[in-house]
Amino acid sequence: MKYELVVFDLDGTLLDTSPGIFNSVRYAEKRMKLDAIPDEQLKRFVGPPPKDMYMEIYGLSEEDALSAARFHREYGREKAIYEAITYPNIKDTLILLKKMGIKLAVATLKSQGIAERILDNFELKNLFNTIVGMDDKESLSKAQTILKAVSDTGTKGKTVMVGDSRYDLEGAKEAGADFIGVLYGFGFSPDAVCYDAVFINKIEELLKYL
Repeated sequence: MKYELVVFDLDGTLLDTSPGIFNSVRYAEKRMKLDAIPDEQLKRFVGPPPKDMYMEIYGLSEEDALSAARFHREYGREKAIYEAITYPNIKDTLILLKKMGIKLAVATLKSQGIAERILDNFELKNLFNTIVGMDDKESLSKAQTILKAVSDTGTKGKTVMVGDSRYDLEGAKEAGADFIGVLYGFGFSPDAVCYDAVFINKIEELLKYL
């Protein structure tokens, strides 16, 4: 096999988690007494660390942004995990990759607990060798989550990251992994071919690159 390990992003790659993410933002706004942002800006929260987005979009201090991110995660733990939708053919593709002897991992900027619960809710958790999420201090970068997945699985061969945003692409490059982008998620538009990477329109197309 070309790759020993395939690392997947979660939001916009394995699951359409946008309804829960958008509701998490609205919940954090209310708890923090923030002015509501326009609906079209909500999609900026899909992928990046929430703390960074609360600083960037609302102009919050790092301390206040961390508080907002905690409310964001609170909604995620209690409700958002049930508001996601699995993308077509995800589970079948993962099962086939496992049968091919490829190690599978998730590297996400969702909190560790939420990532594990949402994947368990959709009966995907047990298909992965490891799941790496954000720590309690909101301090991990995408590259660090990828590198931890490599370490957790004892991977010595090549690794490829599969994701839907430039955060995934940049994290993969920083971690020394190859990258395959999906165009059905949130971060890449159909003109994303301007990036120096491979792109697929549906998850089944991943197989021909592995």
